[in-house]
Amino acid sequence: MTNFELVQLLLRNTNIYWRKFFVFLILAITVGGGYAIWQNQSKTSASNEFVKLTAEQAATPQNLDVIVTSNGQVLTEKKSLSNDLKILPNAYEISILALDSPGSFLSNFTVTMHLPEDVTADQVTQRVYAVHGIESHREYLADSRTLVFVADNIDQSASYTVVADLPKTILTPPPLKQLIFFLAQIPTKSYLIFAIGFPALTWIILIGMIIRRRQDQYFYISKKIVNVPPSGMSPAVVGALMDGRVGSREIAATLIDLACRNFLFINRHQDGTFSFGKRKSLDLEHSPQLHEFERILLSKIFMPQMYKSTGEDVQMRIGRHIFSRKIAEVYLNIYNEATKNGYFVQNPAVIHTYWRNTGVVAFFLSLVGFFYTAFYGPDPKYVLFFWIGQMAASWVIISISGLMPVRSVTGSVALRQWLQFKQYLTMNKRIEAGATLEDVFNKYLPYAIVFGDEITWANRFKETNFAKPDWYESDSAVVTLEAFTEELFPLITYVGTSLDKSHDPTVE
Repeated sequence: MTNFELVQLLLRNTNIYWRKFFVFLILAITVGGGYAIWQNQSKTSASNEFVKLTAEQAATPQNLDVIVTSNGQVLTEKKSLSNDLKILPNAYEISILALDSPGSFLSNFTVTMHLPEDVTADQVTQRVYAVHGIESHREYLADSRTLVFVADNIDQSASYTVVADLPKTILTPPPLKQLIFFLAQIPTKSYLIFAIGFPALTWIILIGMIIRRRQDQYFYISKKIVNVPPSGMSPAVVGALMDGRVGSREIAATLIDLACRNFLFINRHQDGTFSFGKRKSLDLEHSPQLHEFERILLSKIFMPQMYKSTGEDVQMRIGRHIFSRKIAEVYLNIYNEATKNGYFVQNPAVIHTYWRNTGVVAFFLSLVGFFYTAFYGPDPKYVLFFWIGQMAASWVIISISGLMPVRSVTGSVALRQWLQFKQYLTMNKRIEAGATLEDVFNKYLPYAIVFGDEITWANRFKETNFAKPDWYESDSAVVTLEAFTEELFPLITYVGTSLDKSHDPTVE
């Protein structure tokens, strides 16, 4: 087994939330680590040019020419050292690791720094750091535009860093560096307030937007109760209309709806396991009675040409891939159907993707800013609090992206009608005399599940004569409604939750 196959096996047996965390962690490490490595290579490039020298070259004086441009670029013959430029309150500092363990003894090493404008001796400061294994060194201003750093008799393990403080009148650094410097001047207290307050403000704004867009659901109270569904809309689409997103309840309700329509059969075994069966005459590809999302869901549960699927089979199908694209397609088709019916101004999947991608981009930009500031920002590094606040706010946007639908006027009207029917399902009143479970309970059970009111709905049938539906079989004696619901509800919730957790995170 290869390392890649081992990682796949571990991920398939890991909770889906940990899978998502693992993927985002790898991305973060890749971006942050790659950026840090790239910057480090750039920073030490000058010293690396002198690592491999012949004995004759080592005895010959070596030179490093550094060109400082007016826009703040720091260049050598082959490399850019622009990240070695730092903005200080009263000067621009250029700090270059000129040598770091050259590997050979050097008789002489000279760094010549060419400036874009004239300076005087009292305008610049030259110094060196980490002078280990160097017999002597000196620094001087050769002319009004040339700074010189000279080191003599350099050991093969020596470290030599040259530093120049330049006046602010001769350079115009890139906007990003100026922004970093500006942020670094903000008081620490302000950063702490920002790091806590900005994510909190993001929460408040986004929650306000959600409440405004979902006010039909949260604030609509109707005195009218309707005892029949307002339309033949499938339960999953009703769930999307209610919440603007699809989840485990929509999956569970769809499975029960398929069972009530005799497309699916559910069997519960004595040991607590279960299995699904489908009608042998069912043609998943061409049946006009199936919605596209139902067809895809059944194809996820059943292997091709198979008419039975055990709980182990379902788990195997879920664990075959790190994420399930088929379940994502189920969600997309539910959203498409809701949008096609005019319930949303724009497809909720598109809205979710927009907000999630916005959060992801903001998060990784903040992550890059965090690493950049950590390695190259001026001290004290209070700017890190700024990036932490940004990352926290970005994570809020990612987490809440699935709750950002835009319901249309048609959708609001339809939702109010379905809420009237929901009130009928949750009435604190026994079901009307004479009605049978087959006619009422089973027919409306999928809607009760998608509303989250299946237990309340079942309570309306207490002490009513019970007849087990034809689509449900159990090894234990199921003679009461309580026994039926105690077996069915946990089973269907488990399956719906498992399938929901496995979906491709690109769709919420």
